[in-house]
Amino acid sequence: MLTVIVILWVLIWALVVFDMFQRDWRLPTKALWAVGMLIFPVVGVIAYLIVRPPAAGDHDAHVSGVTRSELEEQTRNRQPR
Repeated sequence: MLTVIVILWVLIWALVVFDMFQRDWRLPTKALWAVGMLIFPVVGVIAYLIVRPPAAGDHDAHVSGVTRSELEEQTRNRQPR
């Protein structure tokens, strides 16, 4: 059971590190987060997930009051036939 927990935690940690390096942050900021996650793996990952700013693709389409399917329909209607 402990092995499964460790494997899941390493997977989550790797995904968080990958996400961090995909951000448009300066190198010192990325380095500080990476070092923090190495020294304090549990606290560092949880803190990163709480304080990280959402990426442009993370925003929910419902925030603007339009669903994703409605946006796709609008896009299809704009294209010339």
